Amino acid sequence: MTDTDKELEELRQQTDVGTRAQSTPSSDEADVLEDAIVALLDDVESGEVSKTLSMRDARLTALIRALEETGELDAVGDALRDDLGIASDDDGADRSEVLRLAVRVGLREAAPDVLETAREASARHAADRF
Repeated sequence: MTDTDKELEELRQQTDVGTRAQSTPSSDEADVLEDAIVALLDDVESGEVSKTLSMRDARLTALIRALEETGELDAVGDALRDDLGIASDDDGADRSEVLRLAVRVGLREAAPDVLETAREASARHAADRF
């Protein structure tokens, strides 16, 4: 293998996104994330950090508003709840809930290890408050 081949291989490895299994964070990374989540849960509860998230996406805005206008938002909310194993809400779904559930489904599918770390952080936070 020439020096150029070695350099190309190193560059390929550095830029290769790999598969989900290859991108699982190490235990140390998960611990750092968990610690950050626990600390931020305290900050959110105390009001130092807002509970509100915002995003800017024209297509997603159009989709969610169209679901509201056509009365299909509840059905999407129900489907997301079913997918997550959450009991259906008789009051129906609002825009915030649908987005919240969709993010959870997306994290579960794309980054299940991150979602598991968040669950562990939430449990640790609750235990620390007990």
